[in-house]
Formats: sequence, structure tokens, C-alpha cells
Amino acid sequence: MEPQHVKANIQIIAASVIYGFSGIFFMYVKNMAAGGVVFYQLLFGLLALVGYLAVTGKLSEIRLRGKRKNLILLGAFNAGAMVSYYMAVSFTNVSISVLLLYTAPFYVLLLAPIFLKEKRNKKNLLALILSLAGVVMVIGPENLVSGSGIEPAYLFGVLMGLFSGFFYACVTITSRYLRNEYSGLEQLFISTFVTLLLLLPFVKQASVTVLIENLPVLLFLGVTITSVGSILYFTGLLHVKAQNASILSLLEPVSAIFFAYLLLKDPISAETLLGCALILSSSFLASLEEESKTEEEPVFKEKLPAVP
Repeated sequence: MEPQHVKANIQIIAASVIYGFSGIFFMYVKNMAAGGVVFYQLLFGLLALVGYLAVTGKLSEIRLRGKRKNLILLGAFNAGAMVSYYMAVSFTNVSISVLLLYTAPFYVLLLAPIFLKEKRNKKNLLALILSLAGVVMVIGPENLVSGSGIEPAYLFGVLMGLFSGFFYACVTITSRYLRNEYSGLEQLFISTFVTLLLLLPFVKQASVTVLIENLPVLLFLGVTITSVGSILYFTGLLHVKAQNASILSLLEPVSAIFFAYLLLKDPISAETLLGCALILSSSFLASLEEESKTEEEPVFKEKLPAVP
């Protein structure tokens, strides 16, 4: 493997591990709603990204062209994915939330034939079954049967996690549709701006005192995860095939679960591990199909989140 490709693979791996920390550091934010956290994370991330693009002379390349309504949709879906992911983290834990976020390929395989006219095959159907089985294991088969073992707050968190996966799938499909009009960095930059506008109402929910108290964590989420993570991902993507990048990105949930156990003492049950294996296997199968005819990865990565 050429040094350039080695470096690119390392960049994708580093970005995936960085993305995995988003839910963990969200847990250190105090007295702020998920919407407010996402707003300031993206605000600081966008400012850092503007600085990077200005220094590298790439800021002038960011231009609005066609399909503008779809860019607005991309920003809206991204807002939905990030807010619902952080809400899932609040009501469950990082491990379960990141696994539910990674059910996105399940929704993509369901929706892509409708919106992108992509054909299903046996491998797609197997991926769907594995993903669904993984969700059942994460929630707990006994809870699905009786329902009595699920606390309302926990159930709400699980639903938010499933919503985050759905919105992330919508981000993926919309990004695929935009790929011939906008580069990955252009999609990131413009859709982040749109997301900020949509989340403006959440600014009033956090007082100046609360904002200052959480500033170090918000700066880390914005600068390191949103900006540095995305720059590493898209820079590495220039020299890595889409299929390989999708597979390497599976390190995100793995690293999130590992560090959540290490730093937050999140419990990991045998059912969660089995669900993890099933969902990641589903994502792996989906990545083998994804964009096999093109060298450019269309999937938008915000934290992500991924997520988030």
C-alpha cells in the first residue's frame, strides 16, 4: 500500500474514533438541553471549519449551486439525527444509543429503492434481518414480549435512538442525491449553517452562566469532533474507496462502546454485545453494496455521527 493510502486510512480511522467520543462528552454537559448542545457544538465547529478553509484557500470553493431545497432538507435531517441521538444518550446510555444510531443502513436499504431507485438483493435482505435482530437484542427480547420490564424514560430513549438512525439514513440518502452537485465538505459546511438556523430557538434555553460552565466541553465537541473529525474524514476520503471508508467507519460505534465502558462505566451485557455484533454485521454487509460503482463516498458525516 502506498504511503498516501496508508495516511488516508489512518485519517479515516482517527476520524471514526473521534466521532465515537461525541456521546461520551455530551454526558459531561450540565443543565443544557440536547438542542442547545447541538447548536453550540455546530457553531464552534463551523467557526473552526471556516478558519481551516480560509487558511487552506478552499473557502472560495464553497458555493451554492442547484438542488438548494435538498440542502435545506440535509440540514433538517442532520438536526434531527444529532438532537435525537443526544436525547437517546440522556435516557439510555452511550453504548445503546450509538448502536441504535447505526441502524441507519437498515432504513437506507428500505428507503433507497423508493427514492434512489436502487435495487434490493439477497445481501440487502440479510442485512435488514441482521439489523432488526440486533435492535431486538439491544432492547431485550423479554421487554418486547411483555413490555413490563421497560421504564417509560428508557423506552423514550430507545425510540429517540431509533429516530436518530432514521434521520441519519435520511441524511445519507439526501447526500447521495447531492453528490454530483456538491462535494462532501460543501455539504458539511452549507448543511451545518442550515442546521444552526433551525436550532436558533434553543439558544434562549441556556443562560450565559450555564453556557460558560459548559464552554470547555462544547468547544471540544465543536472543534475536535465536528471540525477536526470531519476534516480528517473528508481528507482521507480523497484516497480511500467508499467501501473501505464505510467499513473503517464501523470503528465509531466500537470505540464509543469501549470508551463509554472505560470512562462512564456503562454496563455491557451479553445481549448488548450480541446486538452490537448483529448491527455491525448488517452495516458491514450494507457497506459492501454501498457505492460499488463510484470512488467517491457520498455519505455525509457530521459527528457522527454521526452521528452525532
